[in-house]
Amino acid sequence: MKQEQKTKAVCLVNPLSPMVTFGLVIFLMFLALGCGKKSPTTPVDDKNPNFSKARFLTANGVGNTQIDARRQALAELSSVFESKVQSQTTSLAKSSLGSDNKELFEKTIESRIQIISSVRLKGAEIGKEWQDKATGVFHALAVLDKVDAGKNWTNDLEIIDNQLRAKALALEKITGRLSRMAALNKIISLSLQRHVIKSRLMVIGYPDLSEFELDMARMTSQLAVIQSELRFYIDIKGKYGAIAKNLLAQTLTRNGILITRNMDRADALIQGKIVITPLTLKNPNVTFVRGTGDIKVIEPASHALFAQISENIRKGHVDKNEAVHKAALAISQLISQKLLSALGLNENHPKESVQ
Repeated sequence: MKQEQKTKAVCLVNPLSPMVTFGLVIFLMFLALGCGKKSPTTPVDDKNPNFSKARFLTANGVGNTQIDARRQALAELSSVFESKVQSQTTSLAKSSLGSDNKELFEKTIESRIQIISSVRLKGAEIGKEWQDKATGVFHALAVLDKVDAGKNWTNDLEIIDNQLRAKALALEKITGRLSRMAALNKIISLSLQRHVIKSRLMVIGYPDLSEFELDMARMTSQLAVIQSELRFYIDIKGKYGAIAKNLLAQTLTRNGILITRNMDRADALIQGKIVITPLTLKNPNVTFVRGTGDIKVIEPASHALFAQISENIRKGHVDKNEAVHKAALAISQLISQKLLSALGLNENHPKESVQ
């Protein structure tokens, strides 16, 4: 009787076996498809999905789109990092000048630190991102690998140290005041870049193995003396020379260089011309012009040529007068920045107030 019941039980299941098997196949297919979908959180580095604080700097970002969240996360990481680096760089620069040189720091160093330390943070990437299904808001985590960054910045520091050694040796042979001022500016800019890199290493807790030392206080004091004595006279010819003259004067003054209206009192002459010429192009609706700027910087005492700059630029506009004005303004801005570079200076190219 028991054997008969067992046989019946088996017989009850057997007729359904094909249907059960088919159902199981369908279920497994859906399961496989579901497993094949991407997880809402996709780490870049699967080996270290948690991004520990010991190894990574991190920052969060949110946005209505995935791109917005990524941008905010990277911007936040850069902002926090740059703020710490700028503060540390300022501290290092003040320390290298000594406690008695506060005025010297404010006149020659402070304005440069922000420019040099605001370089885009390299090595930062998106570590993971996800979407809040309840709100639809996207999230992103920006990360910076401290070890990789530390290795890269250590190499950069070694390169700058070698450049500083070479420039410090070359400075001993430079006699002209203009050339010496330019050389000192370049040395100080490199020194500040060095402080920035050392600050970055401090922020991420990476060992600084550099043993190079430079007498920053002596270099900065020499530069301050030269700049306080030098007077520049600007003489730009041509119909549009006034635009270039005003821009050059604003740019130099903003960087602590003195201008004189008396040519006889000048220690450096900036002479040149601005020329605007029409261009014939296959566009009847737009007027194109070319702006050309040529300037020379001369030390009148020795008649030595310090720098010669020649640049040209093309501009177009539906209005002829506007095209000419744009070209005159653009070429004047370009030669102003080229002159700053020749003097060993740099800045963020602000828009001067020229009408």
